[in-house]
Amino acid sequence: MHFSLSRKEFRAVYSQSISKPIGDLLFYYSNYSSPRLGLIVSKKYGNAVSRNLFKRRIREIFIHKILQANINMAIIIKPLKKDIKYSAINNSFDKLISLL
Repeated sequence: MHFSLSRKEFRAVYSQSISKPIGDLLFYYSNYSSPRLGLIVSKKYGNAVSRNLFKRRIREIFIHKILQANINMAIIIKPLKKDIKYSAINNSFDKLISLL
């Protein structure tokens, strides 16, 4: 995807980012030249179906909230618990945007 972090970018953002737990998500973010997204979803989250559903939801909200608002940040997201609902993800993104 055109907004995904490469391996090199991921390491750079992860090492020099600000971490902020918001709701059920842990956000690592820093200023960047263009909007970028990285995900950390371990097998502890659940089976492949639930992990992929989580990632699809994150990408969907990222496109609608961050890309359309043209916020130039690199964001890495890690879930803090299993089976996070779409509304909870959406609320976490809203709170993150209000902090910026």
